[in-house]
Amino acid sequence: MTSTNVLSTGRGFPTRWAAPLLSWHLWVFLTVAILILLPLSLLILGSFSTANLPSDFSFSNLSFENYAEVWLAPDTYGVFANTLNYVIGAVCFGFSIAVVLAWLVERTDLPFTFLIYIGIPMTLAMPGMLQAMAYVLMFSPNIGFVNAFLVWLLGLEAAPFNVYSIGGMAFVEGLRLVPTAFLMMVPLLRGMDPALEEAAAMSGAGPVSTVRKVTMQLMLPGLVAVFIYQVMTALEVFEVPAILGMPAGIYVFSTKIYVLLHSDTFIPDYGNANALAILYLVVAVGATLIYMRVIRHGERYGVITGKGYRPKTMKLGPWRWPAFGLVAFFLCFSIIMPFCVFLYVSLLPFFQSTSLVGFETLTLRHYFELGEVDLIGKILLNTVYMTFAVGTLTVILSFFISWIVIRTKFAGRKVLDMLAFIPHAIPGIVMGLAFLWVFQLVNDAGVPIYGSIWSIAIAFSIGFIAYGTRSLNAALLQVHKDLEEAAQTSGASQLRTMWKIFVPLMLPAFVGLWIWAVLHAIRIAGLPLILYEGTDNQVLAILVWHQWNEGYLESVAAIGTLLILFLFVVTLLLRLGGFGRGVKVQK
Repeated sequence: MTSTNVLSTGRGFPTRWAAPLLSWHLWVFLTVAILILLPLSLLILGSFSTANLPSDFSFSNLSFENYAEVWLAPDTYGVFANTLNYVIGAVCFGFSIAVVLAWLVERTDLPFTFLIYIGIPMTLAMPGMLQAMAYVLMFSPNIGFVNAFLVWLLGLEAAPFNVYSIGGMAFVEGLRLVPTAFLMMVPLLRGMDPALEEAAAMSGAGPVSTVRKVTMQLMLPGLVAVFIYQVMTALEVFEVPAILGMPAGIYVFSTKIYVLLHSDTFIPDYGNANALAILYLVVAVGATLIYMRVIRHGERYGVITGKGYRPKTMKLGPWRWPAFGLVAFFLCFSIIMPFCVFLYVSLLPFFQSTSLVGFETLTLRHYFELGEVDLIGKILLNTVYMTFAVGTLTVILSFFISWIVIRTKFAGRKVLDMLAFIPHAIPGIVMGLAFLWVFQLVNDAGVPIYGSIWSIAIAFSIGFIAYGTRSLNAALLQVHKDLEEAAQTSGASQLRTMWKIFVPLMLPAFVGLWIWAVLHAIRIAGLPLILYEGTDNQVLAILVWHQWNEGYLESVAAIGTLLILFLFVVTLLLRLGGFGRGVKVQK
């Protein structure tokens, strides 16, 4: 057959597609490269600039002055130590809990495991900022309900807990790390052939010895990868350290950068903020490189063979219900208690300690008063527009990148794949600072994007493509090339092939990614706080932040209660709706 429709160029697609495809691929490549490398380049240049504002940037005012100030300041080493203690504490606590929970539900006869599979991921519906605020309401030395109750019950002279500490920050963030680590470790345990464990048991090894010397050794690469991934996640978090650390003067990298840009006592220090962000970025990139190196050599520890197997279930005996109590304890502290505290405070006429009198005066007044909050309508519309744009841009951009990487032989596809992964190593607060320079310079050039919803949407979308491309890469690999080749043979254009074949087949993956991006755009506050400018691009997370700082606790509780319920319903629908069953979405 010699039809020009199917003549090959040697690159895996028909001759008549060669020129359009090359230009199309090149445009996507250049767009991604500009959107990722330009902000980072300006961030690096800004770290050497002595200009007061990004708009005053000039190559004539470059020096090492900012680095000297940052590196010679004693505060920097205190920030580094705080960050290290906070991250290690949070990851060790959250990782340990996740390992125990994953092992209990996968390798033991723990009761009600189907509820646990649903319940633990549901904790993702609790935004970090709201969870930290709830723990202030429970464990603050001055106003915390739990502290007040324990002081009354035990006759203590002082509150037994202080959430405004490194320990408090690590505890709350550790709870937030558990569901993701749990979801990453469940497949490791589920896919493990128990033959070696059974051999150890037959050789006289006890259950604890078998777990320590066999199970944990076989899972080591996966566990190390999960641990490093959690370190990267804890490094970039802004909300928990901001709510629990800043009031006590405890700063980590993310909060110190925010303070340098948002202080009431001096002009924003962009140079020092950039220099500190570069140090922050180096640490995050280092963790990412270690993570990639670990997962690259994971095949050395392969434990799944061609033989059929059934994972061994350990009988817990009398420990069965205490083990279930541990799961209930986690769910109680991670979502049930915070939600109940928000619900109770939102119904109080004014903030007060828990008492029978307080229950007698409960009211819905604060929910009705939300409609009277200044600009609430505009803020909600901004949030809807921003999240819709983030979800849509993330899906479209991730799909085009994945298509080029998986389905073509474009010369720069491997570089494009690496570029798409770079945002995964960039903390959100650094990403916001990098785009702050871009948007201000673009604004000065006559494109009014700075201070608009589009500025936040673009920054979020670029930050999410690392996850988006990985999930769609897996989905694309499951669509056989025969379908694509049949469409090409029939004369269908590439865009028509995408629309008629790949979009329907990959729709569950697209929907899952879209909802994932929307949920994270609502939950994350650090990046919008950096790019926030006036009321035109104020979103819900910024409103909650300002309401909290101004002392409107009842209003925050009402907003938080409604937001948690909304996110809980969406997360539950995503979990039960089966998105990704046909074409799996993997992280």
